[in-house]
Amino acid sequence: MASLANSVSAVLLILLLICAGYFFGRKGFMTREHKSFVIKLLINLSVPCMCVHNVFTQFSRKLILEAGPLLAAPFICNILAVLLSVGIAKLFKVNRRRFGGFVVMCAMSNAMFVGYPVCYELFGEQGVPYLMCFYLINTLFFWAIGAPMIYASAGETRLSVKQIAKKLVSPPLAALFIAVPLMLLGLEPPRVVLSFCQYMSNTVTPLALIYIGFLIYETGFKALKPDAGIWVVSAMRFVVTPLIMLLLCHAFNIGGTARSVFMIEAAMPVMTQSVVVSGYAGADEKYNALGMGFTSILCLIAVPVLMLLFS
Repeated sequence: MASLANSVSAVLLILLLICAGYFFGRKGFMTREHKSFVIKLLINLSVPCMCVHNVFTQFSRKLILEAGPLLAAPFICNILAVLLSVGIAKLFKVNRRRFGGFVVMCAMSNAMFVGYPVCYELFGEQGVPYLMCFYLINTLFFWAIGAPMIYASAGETRLSVKQIAKKLVSPPLAALFIAVPLMLLGLEPPRVVLSFCQYMSNTVTPLALIYIGFLIYETGFKALKPDAGIWVVSAMRFVVTPLIMLLLCHAFNIGGTARSVFMIEAAMPVMTQSVVVSGYAGADEKYNALGMGFTSILCLIAVPVLMLLFS
């Protein structure tokens, strides 16, 4: 019952922050221009600072040196989810412009903008290292497989190896790739740098959820009418993928907080990046926005249920 109470409390807090973003949009306090600023602030400063702060406060040499299973489980989960999603897309004869976006929506989680605040509220700082392991693999899969599929659906030439490499070195991942080796070498940044990173990392949760709330406002509740495809996406997000992850955790003997974090991360809504890339590539951006908005709301119900059943 304690885990259920904690999950309900966490979901209520998240709902309040999402409602704040929706309210700001409805009142005109937040516009498209503000949305662009928020996403740039998160991606280029707040999330990288969070990564640096967490590496030097939550990670340890022992955890990283023994992280094989903690990376293998989400890696295999992503592979299986992508293969299954491609099969489902072909079975349902998903429209070509939606094909790549549909696969990404089914297979890949919103591990950071929704996943981080949810897991932090549920598990506290002890869950952060496992969240980072999942985030690393999930992001690699999106830019290496998901984004090229979305571009292909729009009729664009597939991303080159150089373009994919450039996308993979996003500020958050670059921060991880720099901070982890420094931590392993015993080299810690000056205290003022870590303090700055801590302050900026504290902005990730409220800004990310306010951003999600604004996106739901922008999409509109009237537009959140799921077709059969969106229901399939929801089933993949909240039923199939978490079950695959739980089976893999059992196979790799992953238990405790790591197992719970992986399960919840696997059950997060559609990735925000899928909407951004779909719009940029000329694919069906509105369909991905519908999937993200609908699954973000459904997530508020799914998380307490999963915690009750499997915690």
